[in-house]
Amino acid sequence: MSFVATLTQFSFPALSIADVLRLALVLALGAGFVMFFRPLLSGIVRALVLTVRPRIAKPGRTALGT
Repeated sequence: MSFVATLTQFSFPALSIADVLRLALVLALGAGFVMFFRPLLSGIVRALVLTVRPRIAKPGRTALGT
């Protein structure tokens, strides 16, 4: 048996229509959740970025010349 035939020998499990619909519903709900809470999630991400890499205060920036 050739190498390519060995690699392509596996088969995907057959998905029923109910499984496909359930997956579509879960993806739609997840996308809706992210769209609804986008301002909150973006604020959390900005707070985490400022925690890791805080900004220099304005007097410090002018002293550095930037």
